Amino acid sequence: MQTHIYECAKLTLDFIAMMMISRYIFLIPPMKKKEHQLISPQFLFILAAYALIITACLLGGTIPGSILIGISMAVYCWLTAPGKRKKYFHMLRFVPIAGICYGLLMPLETLPVTILHLSENAEQIYSIGLYFVIGAFLIFFVVSGKDWRKNFRKEMHYRKLETWERVLLDVIGILMYGFVAAVYSYYNINTDNFRQIALLESIMMSIIGFAVTLTVIILILVGNKNAHMQRDLLHMQHNIIVTMADIVENRDESTGGHIRRTARYVEIIAEELLEEGWYQSILNHQYIKDMVVAAPLHDIGKIHVPDSILKKQGKLTDEEYEIMKSHTTEGRKLLLNAEKSLGHFSYLDIAVEMAYGHHEWWNGKGYPQGISKQDIPLSARIMAVADVFDAIVSQRCYKGSMTIDEAYAIIEKEKDTHFDPIVVTAFLNARGKISEALREFEDPLIQKK
Repeated sequence: MQTHIYECAKLTLDFIAMMMISRYIFLIPPMKKKEHQLISPQFLFILAAYALIITACLLGGTIPGSILIGISMAVYCWLTAPGKRKKYFHMLRFVPIAGICYGLLMPLETLPVTILHLSENAEQIYSIGLYFVIGAFLIFFVVSGKDWRKNFRKEMHYRKLETWERVLLDVIGILMYGFVAAVYSYYNINTDNFRQIALLESIMMSIIGFAVTLTVIILILVGNKNAHMQRDLLHMQHNIIVTMADIVENRDESTGGHIRRTARYVEIIAEELLEEGWYQSILNHQYIKDMVVAAPLHDIGKIHVPDSILKKQGKLTDEEYEIMKSHTTEGRKLLLNAEKSLGHFSYLDIAVEMAYGHHEWWNGKGYPQGISKQDIPLSARIMAVADVFDAIVSQRCYKGSMTIDEAYAIIEKEKDTHFDPIVVTAFLNARGKISEALREFEDPLIQKK
């Protein structure tokens, strides 16, 4: 009985620790819950995996249980991979996750046993007590850390591991995984003198490995804190930008809902492209965040268009249309001047691309440059779809609105001509989220059917 309790407690702690490390250190997001699902797939996965692990432990001991933990973590990494093309590579992350876990737990498990020369029975009693103490600490964290975890989930939208952090974690995790395996193999050495020397060396290496692992984790957590401060600054900047854009948009008697909707459409389309693995050389989480901040500025050049043209009811003359088209070049000038005054920010670069290129066509028949296909910046191609879709479903002084279904049909019809076909595919695949964003920032004159 004592052996079963010891083995089950050990595997339980290992599994819980790996899940927490994957979430809070490696920043792997949980499985997504769909609207129709009553129970979180994350909860179902953990419950099913844990049941299999404990069953394997009771039937065959710690070895099959440990193997199932590794398989479960590999499957979890595969299911939470950011893009379909990266799933198999992402699946291998269970190795550094396990290495970090064992690197933190192994010194606590082995050092007192080695130093005090505990018998096998005493070792099991000590380990069971240790596991229960750590388990009690984790329960306390779950109960008392609710506010912290809530804030952390908010920060996850803004915080991603930097490349150096991810590489460092992977390298240390893999090294620790190999080191832990070597240390545990010392217990099977029969020569007493060599075994003692090996264990003493392992003590020193355990302390060094523990210190290095803990240092890296602290660096990651400090990065999370800095990300929280950066998020507040970006939020303030974003509110200022939206306010400026609102002033421009209200000149043509449209509501501020347009800039909020288009920014959300841009985010949804970009996330769908990232999920599907498209444009990997350009698209990443920082690029998406910059696009969301920059999107409200895509029509900032309209501030130079006279009210007589901007508010005209009816078709514009050729001369008036040329003046209206100038909002792209004027917007570019305004943003470049702002960049000179404010300094370089990545979102301003994207804002320039959007303002200057969101009326370019995939087939080269747009303006102001008449460029085509990949020559059009990706941010401008995404903005084009978002802007046209919202214009179709919105009523303006110079036109009526169409239904949502008609708008989707027009966007689909104009892929390969007006729009990037890949961007349109991502847009249509995210139709549910697009419609939800439309309802969230809805104008009263938008037709719902």
